[in-house]
Amino acid sequence: MPFYKILFLMTATTLSHAQPLMIAHAGGGINGQNYTNSLESLESNYNKGFRVFEIDFSWTSDGQLVCLHDWDKRFKKIFGFKTKQPLTLKSFKQLLDNSKKLHPCTLDTFASWVLKHKDIKIITDVKTNNIKAIRKILVLYPELQPQLIVQFYQPEEYPILKGMGFDELIWILYQYEGSLKSVTHHVESMNLFALSMRASQVKKKPMQNMQKKGLNLFVYTINKEKNVKELVNKHSVSGIYTDFLLPN
Repeated sequence: MPFYKILFLMTATTLSHAQPLMIAHAGGGINGQNYTNSLESLESNYNKGFRVFEIDFSWTSDGQLVCLHDWDKRFKKIFGFKTKQPLTLKSFKQLLDNSKKLHPCTLDTFASWVLKHKDIKIITDVKTNNIKAIRKILVLYPELQPQLIVQFYQPEEYPILKGMGFDELIWILYQYEGSLKSVTHHVESMNLFALSMRASQVKKKPMQNMQKKGLNLFVYTINKEKNVKELVNKHSVSGIYTDFLLPN
C-alpha cells in the first residue's frame, strides 16, 4: 500500500472505527520469535504486507548503532550467549558473519534495506541518547530522513527534533514519569504524528480527551485480535504495534 494511503487511513481512524495502522514491532515476528530487528524479519513482514516498521537501535561499545533491543535478554536470545557489556561494531559484525539464522541489522544493512523499499516508513526506538543517535543516522544517511518517523521520550526532545526537520514525530510514554494530565499540557504545543502508550493508559480519560481532539493514539505491543477490536472500537486507537498479527 502506498504510504499516502496509509496516512489517509490513519486520518480516518480518528473519525471512525476504521482499521488501525498495523506496525511491525522490532521488525515484526519471524518463526515465532520477536524482538529480532533482523533483515529476515523485515523482509518476511514486508512480504506479508507491512509498510510501517518499528526498529530498536542500541549503541555498541565503540559508539556505533546496531539494530538491537538490548545487550541483555534479547542479545542472548538471538545469539545464544550472554555478554557482560556491549560489543564493538567489529565484534557484532563477526557474529553476524558466523550466524546461520537471523541477522540483526547494522546501520549500514538497515539503511541499504530501507532505501531499497521506498514505500515503507521506519519508526525509530532508541532507548539511550536518542537525539545523538538520530543525528548520527542523518549524518551517515541523510537520504533516510523522509522514511523515518522518530519516537521521542521526553517533551524537551520535541523542539530539537522539529529543528532537525522532522515533521512526523511520535511521543512514546514508557520513559516519561510525569502524569497523564501533564502529557495533555505538553501536547497542546506539539504537532504530533501520534502519541504512543500502553493499553492501560489509552483507556484513561486524559488520553481519550486528546483522541477526541484529533490526536492519533498508538498502543504497544498487541498480539491478540480481540484486544485490537476492543482498543479500536471502545477506545478509538488508530495504531497498533504488533509482533505476530497481520496487517490489514
